[in-house]
Amino acid sequence: MLGPNVLSCTEFLQSTLVRGGLTGVRLAVVTQLLANFVIGAALTDATWRQIDDPGARAGARRHITSNPARDPTLAASGHLDESQWVDEDLFVRGIDVILTTPANDRT
Repeated sequence: MLGPNVLSCTEFLQSTLVRGGLTGVRLAVVTQLLANFVIGAALTDATWRQIDDPGARAGARRHITSNPARDPTLAASGHLDESQWVDEDLFVRGIDVILTTPANDRT
């Protein structure tokens, strides 16, 4: 996780964020947040692809909606409902939130 390729990617990410005006703890926070967000999204996507079952997501969604009292928040929020949004859109919106939401710098 700290080999030359990862360090090069992190250098690219941080140099981009510095050009965008980030420094200090804000730079460290956003670097970690973006890296973890991207890694998490990639792992989730890879897991879905390994399942190799196009109906798996629909089955999980049916499980949520079959008994909304069991998972009321998931049912109400449309979790895994691709008719409302797709993962790629959620990913892009997530990056936007990370980059535009102000953080409280406490140092």
